[in-house]
Amino acid sequence: MTQIAGRHRDESPAAARVLSAGLTTGIRRASSLAFGFPGAHAFNALLSIAFVLVQTLIFSRVLDAKAFAQAIAASAIGLYFLPINQSVARANFVLLRARTVREETGDVPAAAAAFQASQAFFLAVVVIAPVLIGAADLYEYIWLAFFLVSGTYSNIWYSEMQMAMLATGRAMQFELVTLVRRLLAFLILGYLLEARDILWFSILAGAQAIVFHAYLLWVVARDAQFFGWPRGLTLAAMQAHLWRLWASLQATFAEWLTLNAPYAVFMAHFGIGPGLVALDAAMKLVRIVVSVTRNLCEIVLPRVSRAVFNGQGSGARLEVVSVLALGLCGAGVVAAAAYFFEGLTFGFLLGPNNTVPEGAGAPIAVAILSSVFFATAGHLLGHTGRNAAIRAFMLVALAAIATSSSWIVFGELSINGALWALAGALGVISGTGLALLRKMLSDEPQVS
Repeated sequence: MTQIAGRHRDESPAAARVLSAGLTTGIRRASSLAFGFPGAHAFNALLSIAFVLVQTLIFSRVLDAKAFAQAIAASAIGLYFLPINQSVARANFVLLRARTVREETGDVPAAAAAFQASQAFFLAVVVIAPVLIGAADLYEYIWLAFFLVSGTYSNIWYSEMQMAMLATGRAMQFELVTLVRRLLAFLILGYLLEARDILWFSILAGAQAIVFHAYLLWVVARDAQFFGWPRGLTLAAMQAHLWRLWASLQATFAEWLTLNAPYAVFMAHFGIGPGLVALDAAMKLVRIVVSVTRNLCEIVLPRVSRAVFNGQGSGARLEVVSVLALGLCGAGVVAAAAYFFEGLTFGFLLGPNNTVPEGAGAPIAVAILSSVFFATAGHLLGHTGRNAAIRAFMLVALAAIATSSSWIVFGELSINGALWALAGALGVISGTGLALLRKMLSDEPQVS
């Protein structure tokens, strides 16, 4: 009896040490998640969503009808050119991340050339677009041009520049600078609310975008050349990178097609009225879920890409499952609101313009839940997948959207029927993406 009691006394300190070590490890991991890159990235993402909402509310109360319409048109230009930013960002990420994982050094002229071409293209957009939007005089041209600088170069910041920094292990550096940039943007919005001067607001917002853009280029240029001038670019390297850009455009096209093409279909069938309003309400909720899921993907992307490029994709399955689980938790709340509190939810979103028909909550909820799988597959395949997988994802998206569009137009579907057709298409695309993602997470090295 004495021996047994002694053995228990001997084991107690050891068990306590194991428990203490486990708690310390857990606290350190929680601290790294909260105060490291994951926490910083999530916080910046929340600030971005809040900024878009606050800007919309302020614009609608400060600008007159013409200026408000022009601002919407300028924002739409950035949205429709966004696939260019995303294509360059994904192609450069694949190239830069593969080199980083393999610990290769030296200049990367192909990535630099793609980045410089993107900058030049959007500079041309800034100069030409105000005229196309309908600037009547120099005052309107200047504020629209600077507003476009703010929008288009923010797209470059959150696409090309962010993904290049992630690919080369500079994620936390980027997040800290982004936090300062976003907080300053809120101050500039506050100026607009107080002064109600769209000209100087746009000049300040555009100048802020230019200053932070130049600052990041200068900081990175001290020890890397992937934002610099493409010195030593060979024909072979350029051709190889053009193929990466083409594959990236296919991955981006699947997302652009799925989230934007339905607008044209609904306008063609229902006109500008209740059908289009119902679709837009549904897509607003879907885009929120897609945006949140995409940010979750960006948190795990460095680890997932390293595992995939090293031929150890199965080691990244836990990260991907975590993204899907967290994404579904958030999407579940939104989907439940659309399904169980349909009238309250869409009444809040649309107010007196609420024309969402009764029963629309069910297909919208299905679309919201499917969008988690769609966003995860599209983002991770686009940045780490083989060209064949990206092409298959695009072709399935094209076929699914074409089929649902034909059914809507030629089948004379009701608004709810059309929403079910789109939800079904999104489900097919999401299921295919999930299958391709599972195949990618095998122990086979990916080709960059």
